[in-house]
Amino acid sequence: MARPLLAVLALMFVAFAARNLVRRWDGTSLRVSALPVAACWVPLVAGTLALALSWRWLVTRMAGTRPATLPAMALHLESQMARYMPGKVGVPVIRMAGAPQLGVSARAVGASVMVETLSLMAVGATFSFALLAITSDRSEGVIAMLGRGAIPMTVLGALGTLGLVVVDRRFFPRALMRALKTEGKGPLVPPALPLVHLCYWLLWAVHGYVVSRAVGASHADAIASAGLYSLAPVVGFIVLVAPAGIGVREALLSFGLAPAVGPAGALTAALISRTASLLADVGTWICFRRLAGRPPS
Repeated sequence: MARPLLAVLALMFVAFAARNLVRRWDGTSLRVSALPVAACWVPLVAGTLALALSWRWLVTRMAGTRPATLPAMALHLESQMARYMPGKVGVPVIRMAGAPQLGVSARAVGASVMVETLSLMAVGATFSFALLAITSDRSEGVIAMLGRGAIPMTVLGALGTLGLVVVDRRFFPRALMRALKTEGKGPLVPPALPLVHLCYWLLWAVHGYVVSRAVGASHADAIASAGLYSLAPVVGFIVLVAPAGIGVREALLSFGLAPAVGPAGALTAALISRTASLLADVGTWICFRRLAGRPPS
């Protein structure tokens, strides 16, 4: 029931954002700075590699077996490409299918994907709302609205993240534990994992600042909008029917950026960000498949 409802809400929001852009379109020319566009993918590559390394460490901790670094990273990066499939079920499927190549059980790998996702989304939401609360005091539009409501969302996200790293797994809902297929005692998420994920989302914010500057945003507006770039992938993930959040992510970015850089600048920034993230995903995947001795399929 929740999935069709989310799909309808997502389509409504995308349509509303598109209508808003068309209504605000003024036909003015847009000048895009080449250097920031050329550099905006660098933070995303760094974040992608940090995420792959942290997953390899998480699998080692959960399975008790240390998989080889390059094959583990290559498998993680390959599974990330499956985000571009509807439903995002390809991510755990690909990693579990590759578990024998790493010398670990598919069950441990599947549980690690769930734990990684819980931490990544909790930290992403917390970081994004905290950043918007801190930087959006002089903004307008969606950024200002999100900034005003960000404090309670930040507190909720922080409590959720803290619960993952402090509360013993025995106290979590049984349905969740059955889905995770994990046993034992202690917190679900090791404390070091959210710190890595915090760095990951910080790199997304750096990417967002650079992209906003590329389309003409002032320093203050670029800082204020940085939290949108980390929040958009989180919202895109929640809408499971949208492959890699396509459409939803762009709608949120363009709608939020329009008051600062105009509709043309906002749409251009959303497209630049999507292109840079896609190139970062594909480029790192191809490179690490070759390094791990597996030609790209």
